Formats: sequence, structure tokens, C-alpha cells
Amino acid sequence: MTTTTILFALGAFFIAGIVKGLTGVGLPTITLALTSFVLPLSDTIPLIALPTVVTNLSQAMVGGQFRKIVRRQWPLILPMIVTLLLTMWLIGRKTPQWAFFVLATILVIYGGLGLLRIRLRIHADLEKPLAPVIGLISGVVAGLIGVPVVPLMPYMQGLDIKPTELVQSFGVIVSVASVVLTASLLGYGLLDQRHLLISALAIVPAVAGQVVGTQIRLRLSIEQFRLVVFWALLVTGLYTFASRLL
Repeated sequence: MTTTTILFALGAFFIAGIVKGLTGVGLPTITLALTSFVLPLSDTIPLIALPTVVTNLSQAMVGGQFRKIVRRQWPLILPMIVTLLLTMWLIGRKTPQWAFFVLATILVIYGGLGLLRIRLRIHADLEKPLAPVIGLISGVVAGLIGVPVVPLMPYMQGLDIKPTELVQSFGVIVSVASVVLTASLLGYGLLDQRHLLISALAIVPAVAGQVVGTQIRLRLSIEQFRLVVFWALLVTGLYTFASRLL
């Protein structure tokens, strides 16, 4: 990685941190989307490890409902851990090129659902049988591209959860995924000294962006900004598809 590439990546973490502060999610997704133009996934996934852990842990600790969330979400969390570890073991040291299509699909789905304002309504009776399935799929996605956005996010938004608990729930679940992913990256030697150093440096712009995003959220309409974010995700996903097919 060149100095210019590293600086670009750090800037991407700052932008992604702003989105994280505004919406409670998006740091790894936005970072992967932006850096995919200049870095392969095999480089980007290790870089998001430490900033994702730090920002998610801070989010998971705010809200006062940590134990309640763990008790409710463990049927989802445990299967997610299993399939995340299994996926990391299967792909080993090399992220497959088709993982870019997984990333693009996630961006298009995530952006499209947001723009269409589609929100699933999951009945309380379906939560227990669906949770392990969502966990299994989210673990595979996290193992491939480093973030369990889909189907985790639409599923969580479809549950009858208050906004404050929802934000903290995302923090708890994704914190577990990011810690397991980081441990796996270390175990497979993918988070080497060079990547570890840059990932540690990226904590600063990521946290700074998160603080800025939080302050903006307190002053501006979050709906307008979310609209821009969803359009950006959709366009980036479509571009990623096109760039790999042409």
C-alpha cells in the first residue's frame, strides 16, 4: 500500500465514522465501499478490524440494556459466531474475488430498502425460529466481507424494538462479530504488523467521525442525510457490479 492509498483509506474511515455517528451503523460498509476502488478486500477487511471493534463496543455500552439484549439475541449471536468462524476457515488466507459481488449485492439491497422505506414487520412468534437462521446467514456474510449487514439489519428493524434499544442491539451483535473476525484475522496471519498498525491508526479518524456524526445528528434532520447515504450505497453497489463485469 502506498502513502496515498493509506491516506485515502483513513479519509474513508472518517466519512464512515460520520455515518456511524448519524445512523448507528455503516462504518465497515461505507469503508469497504469507498476503499474497494483503491484496495482489494484482502487488504481492506483487516484494516476495518480495530476501528469496528472500538466504535461498536462504545455503541454497545450506551443504553443501559446490555444484559437484556444479550438474553434476547443470543439465539442469533451463537449461530453467527459459528458460521463466521467456519467461513473464515473455508476461505483461509485468500478472500475470493466473487466476494466483491457479495459486497455489491449487500450495498444495493441495503440502499434500495432504505430508499424505498421498506421495513419488514416480524411477528413476535417468528422471532425465535428466525433468529438462528438470520445468525447463520449473517455469519457467512461477515466471514466473506467483514460485516453482517444483510440480512441482520432488515431483520432487526422488523422487530418490535424501541429505537434506543435497536441502536444498542446493533452495537452488541456487531461487536461480537467484529471481535471474532479480528481474532480470526490474527489467527490466519491476515492482520499482520503492517495492517495492524494502519488499523490502529484508523481508530482515530473513525472515532472522530463518529463524534462529528453524533453532533450533526443532534442539529440536523437525520432523514435527509440518510437519503444521501442510501443513494450513495446503491450507486456504489451498482458501480462495483459494473466494474467487475466489464
